[in-house]
This record gives sequence, structure tokens and C-alpha cells, in this order.
Amino acid sequence: MKILLGGIPLGCDNIGDEAILAGVAGMLKAGLPGVELAVATADPATGPLLGVGTVPPYGFAGVPADGFADAVRAHDAYVWCGATGLSDYPHTGLDLLEAAQRAGVPAYVWGVGMDDELNPVFFRAAGRRRALLAATGLLGIYERRLRARLARRIARILPRCRGVWLRDPQSAEMLARTGYPGAGVTADSALLLAPPPRPAAASPRHRLGLCISTQRQVSDLDGVRRLADAVRAEGGEVLGIPMNPKTDRGLLSRLGVDCMEGDTPDAVMAAAASCDVVVSSRLHLLILAAMAGTPGIGVARGSKIANWLANFGETPAGSVADCDWGAVLARVREAFRSPGDWPVRRDVAFARLRARFDAARADFLARLAAP
Repeated sequence: MKILLGGIPLGCDNIGDEAILAGVAGMLKAGLPGVELAVATADPATGPLLGVGTVPPYGFAGVPADGFADAVRAHDAYVWCGATGLSDYPHTGLDLLEAAQRAGVPAYVWGVGMDDELNPVFFRAAGRRRALLAATGLLGIYERRLRARLARRIARILPRCRGVWLRDPQSAEMLARTGYPGAGVTADSALLLAPPPRPAAASPRHRLGLCISTQRQVSDLDGVRRLADAVRAEGGEVLGIPMNPKTDRGLLSRLGVDCMEGDTPDAVMAAAASCDVVVSSRLHLLILAAMAGTPGIGVARGSKIANWLANFGETPAGSVADCDWGAVLARVREAFRSPGDWPVRRDVAFARLRARFDAARADFLARLAAP
């Protein structure tokens, strides 16, 4: 059986996306002996790293989607395999699904998320157009039409898939409100990665892991700088854990934060395991840190971080637009003093997530294997 994985901008310097891919590839290899996988990626190293074939990243990284139909016809199934694409770049994901369906190739959606806020690049007017529509009283009508058009496409394309499973219940609820109520629920495929062992001996100095995304960047960067300075002034360390090894690393360096070595999910988990707590506006640092046993403090951009933290009975410390960094510092100090009941809440949450994932995985693999 030959399966093509795509639908997200793989090989484009996002460690979270690569963690998803590694989890999905490992799951399919273990569950479908003899399966041949190909990945739509911009990174030629993906093939030897995961033992898969590769095709161009159709629809992403400047590669047009035109050649996708020919590529997908050489496979027995196509899987849109994760990230938050149903709100971040839904048109591209849906275009690829529809192309697979037209080519007669069974299509699946696995582990994709959907924020409660659609990407403003595609669903809000900007610049002169926004000013003109606002002046004429048509702005609301225009933007509602953009969302309605997406809902119609979802209602047309997703029911023709062989299976649809979203990353969390909140994403499935958002998708139902948008136009497709039939999605199952799984959990993030990065949870399948093997976390590193915790350091045998605790460091004499407390350590904060930090990632601030350049996507929808934090508005109060001075607040982030004050947080790092305060931790260091109190005898602690700050380790940058950039989830985009280029743009996030550059931003953290400008904030005076030294960054970890490496740019893989394993390197991220190892770095997080060396920290007492992480603060992040990137979802997958929070996921990989929790897998490594380290609690996280999230700064929200959209609902996906709130959705993840809800598994542990927590809420974000603020948003990228409005965050009290003094309150974040207080939470960091509390984590430095004691993990509290975090280990218990983590174990309970992960048991629930894995049970949900296992049930969805069994269904997914059975549908893939069916004639």
C-alpha cells in the first residue's frame, strides 16, 4: 500500500510540524506492515531521516499545486496529516483533498486542528479594501461571505473523505459550527514520539525554557525581556528553545536569550527536560515539554494553546496581544519553588489523551486497510 502524506508546509522550518510528521509516519509503519510512505516536503533530508519517499510540497513554499494530481494518482491513499490548517490555510488543504478525490484516491484528514479564529490574512479585509468597505458599511457582509464560502467548501469536500479526525474536541466543535459535524477526535500525533529521560540530578540553578514565535508576534517584547532579566537576576537561567530554528532563534537572540543546540523534536524534548518550566507562544513546545515531564505556561495566539492547556486544568497566561509579564514571572517563580500537583495532573491528562488517540488510531488504520 502506498500513502502520500501532506496538507501542511512540511520541511519549512517548523519543528512542531516535523514532530507531527514523525509521529504519523511511525504510526503508519507500525500499523500497516509493508506500507510505502511518501511525504510532500521542502526538506530533502526528510526521506533518509524517516525512511520515506518525498515529493514537492505542493501548495506550499512557493510550489504550485498543479502537479499534485499526478503525484497523488501514484498512491492508494492521501492523508492531510495535522497542524492547524483548517483555520490557518484551509483553502490549500481543501484544494489538495479535492484534487485527490477527483483523481479517485481515497482521502483522509488526520489530527488537524481548527482555531476559533480564522486566519485574518484570508478572512479579513485589509488596507484600502478594508477602509472602503468600512466606509460603505459593507465590511461585515464581505467578511461573512468569506467565512460562508469556506463553510460551503467544507460541507462539500469533507463528507467525501474516507475519514476525518481532528486534534481535539474544541477543533471538532469549531468545524461543526463551520460546516462539517461528522469529525472524530484524536490527539496530536507528536504524542507518539519517545521522550528523553529526565536528567538524573537536578541543576543547582533553576532554568526557564522560552520560545516566542515570530508568527503573530508578542506585542510587548519589552515584557519578555524583563521576564528573562528577572529570572537571571534571581540566579536562574533562561534557555531559548526556538520552534522555528531560523526566525524564532533570531528573535530570541535579539531579546538577549541564548538558544539550545539542534533543530529536531528530540532536541526540543531534551532541552525542555533540562528546564523547570517553559513559557511559549508555540503550541508544540508546550506539547513536547509536557511529554518530557516539564510544565508549560502558554501565551495564546488563537485557541489552540488554550485547548491544549485545558487538558491539565490550566489556561493561558495571556495572549500575544495582551499579556501581563509580571504575572508570568510570578507563575515561573512558583514553578521554580515546586511542581505542585503537576506530575499527577500530567499523568491523568496523558492517560486520557492516549486512550482517545488509541481509539481513533484503530479506526483510522482499519479504514486505510479496508479494500
